[in-house]
Parts: sequence; structure tokens; C-alpha cells
Amino acid sequence: MIGFVSFRYAFSRSSGQRGRAIRAMITIALSLVAVTVVMSVMEFLQEGRFNDIRDVRSFSVIVEGRHKEEIQQLFPDSTVFEYGEGEALHESGAYMVRYIDSDYDGGLNYFYGDASSLLIPYTRLSSLSSKVTLSMLRRGKVATTMKNVEFTVSGIYWTKLGKEFDDTMLFLPMSYADETVNFVTALKGVDSQLALSRLEEIGLEGVEWKEAESSLYAAFLVEKTMMYGVLSLLFIIIMVSMKQSVRIFVSSRRKESAELEILGLSGKRVLLVTEWAFLMILILGILLGIALGMVSLVALEKLSLSSPSIMDMTLSLPKGGLLFFSSFLMVFTVISVTWESRRKERGMLWEVINGK
Repeated sequence: MIGFVSFRYAFSRSSGQRGRAIRAMITIALSLVAVTVVMSVMEFLQEGRFNDIRDVRSFSVIVEGRHKEEIQQLFPDSTVFEYGEGEALHESGAYMVRYIDSDYDGGLNYFYGDASSLLIPYTRLSSLSSKVTLSMLRRGKVATTMKNVEFTVSGIYWTKLGKEFDDTMLFLPMSYADETVNFVTALKGVDSQLALSRLEEIGLEGVEWKEAESSLYAAFLVEKTMMYGVLSLLFIIIMVSMKQSVRIFVSSRRKESAELEILGLSGKRVLLVTEWAFLMILILGILLGIALGMVSLVALEKLSLSSPSIMDMTLSLPKGGLLFFSSFLMVFTVISVTWESRRKERGMLWEVINGK
């Protein structure tokens, strides 16, 4: 009974109430879409993106030189592998070259073939043929030399980092590496600070992924701070908007509320009807906002895949954040409706009794 009365109360056609209710729903929905997109992007940047970076590019900790055996003894349950790094030029651009063996665990996924010879990214299929001539750069103590070498493509790969990594990275077997290649030992699946401390004990100096990606990490922290600022400002705007919507809603329905009291409905039940009426508007707005938010996330993912200037994104609905935001809005709504209703009800009772 209360639910039916509350629904009629919320979406009544009298005094333009239905239009106000629909506008309030749209405002709530659009606010939720903004919160969903901002929180999803933040979560992607904070969790997903840096997990991918640690898995593919910079790893938890790296150590200059070939120290696989001693590091593996120190961390027997962690992944340890070696690889070499060099540079090469091609008519399609400049590339980094990683020299790897079968132990390499850098998040490579194969579209075709294997790493028995040159491994190229799928993003460069149009510019690299089955036979590729590379100008291999060899940096000596005095000068940098180049040597042209022809390779047969043995496989095509992709990684979770997408174009930003794949477009500039080629892979060759470790057997192609010479004395000018810079060798690195990588450590994955371990706490970075603990690893650095234990490596120092055996005389090795490691570099954690945050240091290796210092410029990117600093930019991320700035973006994160700005996004929190945007969220805080958005929360303030939403609260002000909600307060105004509640005030208009209660003011437009106070005559009906007073009439219900005169007809014998207790003040508490009238207040309950008012609270449920606005909560219905709020819940419908939240559901609409979640639906539009999901559509927005899918659209952003497709945009990131189709545009080479945007990093590939995999976005998920921030369930925890939306639950907190929705719960906060509901509590704020109940408090606001209660406050506004009690502030206005006494004067309105006398107006109705006197026929005003």
C-alpha cells in the first residue's frame, strides 16, 4: 500500500510533478555515468595498467647483468629470467630488440609461429614482411656502429600493453646476442621492496618497476590527484543538486501531505510516503545511470581499440564505488526529505485547514 501511494505521489501529473521527477532521474543518472567513467578509468590506470607493465615491460625488479642462478636461489618460488636489450633501425622506424630464450616470461602471446628467429608484433604486419633487414646498432665505448642483417620472421606476437609496447619491440633468440648487448635479469611475483633489500645483501643493485617507469608513474599520480579532485567537486555538485531537488519536491507536495494528515494518516506514515516517493525517483535514476554507464564503458573500450593515439583499455564497472555512492545518496535523501518535510509541515496544516 505504501509503495503504491508513494509511486503515485512521486509521479503524479498534478503541478508538473511528473516532469520534475523525470528531470531529477536524468540528473541522477548522468551524475552516476560521470562517477562510473571516472572511477573505472582510475581503477584501470591504477590496477590493470600497472599490472600489465609489471608483467610485460618493466617487471617487479630488474638487475643489470646475468645473475639468474644466484637470484633464483634467493627467491626459489619467484619467476627469474634473463634477456638482452639492443636497438635496431628499419625503413618503417626504430625498434628496441629483446634477446630471449625459452625461460622468458614477459607476457608474450603468439598469433603465429614461435621465437626461433625474428618475432614481430601484429601491429606492424603491414610494414614488416616475411624477410626483414635490420640495421643492428652496436654501441661501443668509443662509437656506435651499424650492421645490416637479414632475418626470417618466425612468429607474430601481441601483448596486453598493446600498441605502446608492441609497435616498437622486436624479439630475437638469445643466440643472436653479442658482447655489445645489455643483459638484464628480471624478477617477477615478489614484493619489490623486499627483493631490493635482499638483493643488496648479496651485493646486487636492483631497480623496481616504479623507478624504471618513473615518468609514467609520476604522470599517473598527477592524473589520480586530478581525478580525485574532479570526483570531490562532482560529489559537491550532486549533493547541492539533490538538496535542491528534495526542496522542490517537498514544497510541491506539501499540500498533499497535509491533506493526508487531515484525512487521518499519521505524520510518520506521511513522512514515510514522502521518503519512499523520492527514493523511488532516486533508485530509478541509479538504475538508469548504471545502464548508461555500462554503455559508456563499452564505447570507451571500442574507441581505445580503434584509435592509435589512445592506449587500449579494459574497463570494468566499479561495483564497490557505485555501491558506496548509491548508499550515500540514499542516506542523504532520507535525511534531506525528513528535514525539509518537518520544516514545512506545520505551516501547511493550518493553510489547508483554513482553505488556503
